[in-house]
Amino acid sequence: MKDFLGILQEVELFREIDAAELGTMLDCLRVEIKSVKKGRIILLQGDKSLHVGIVLAGRIHITREDYDGNSSFIETVEPGEIFAEALCCASVLESPVNATADAASTVMLMSFSRILHTCKNSCPFHTQLIGNMLSLIAKKNILLQRRMEIICLKSIRTRVMRYLEAFVPKRGQEFTIPLDREEMAGYLCVDRSALSHELRKMKHDGLIEYRKNKFLLT
Repeated sequence: MKDFLGILQEVELFREIDAAELGTMLDCLRVEIKSVKKGRIILLQGDKSLHVGIVLAGRIHITREDYDGNSSFIETVEPGEIFAEALCCASVLESPVNATADAASTVMLMSFSRILHTCKNSCPFHTQLIGNMLSLIAKKNILLQRRMEIICLKSIRTRVMRYLEAFVPKRGQEFTIPLDREEMAGYLCVDRSALSHELRKMKHDGLIEYRKNKFLLT
């Protein structure tokens, strides 16, 4: 546990909870730390999610499979980020998504019930923890709304521009997006080859410059 205290202090779920309280809180929550090999499923579509996960190392992909077995990319969860909190909060009986390790990963699992309900010790940090959880869920809902707005746009070009604009520190400055081409295509709900073709056209038209996942709006 001590090996991960540094990254845990940066997790938004634990905002305004100091290091001394954090250790006590994790003991109270009876968290479980798991090492997961690449390709292993942490949460299976169709199962009920009872735990909130925090990525401590590695990377987790959230995907969804349709009835024909086609997989759609939803999001990437990086170290310091959480997953499955909305499923737990909504008491979803069957998870609509898979959570799979995209690389050898370490995750922390916390019982949502223990997060939501204060213990008999009435730990002072618990109210802050619940408030942080509500704030996180609200922020993710805003991000989901933004994605819905993007994929409702008609052309691939306008979807790409709307997505990239959120990362621009200042026009003329290079920035890095967190997705590779396959993930970006999944996020935008477009075919990967069509996305690559459109990016090349946008570069030719002088709208963008890019190198892998580094972009510049010109």
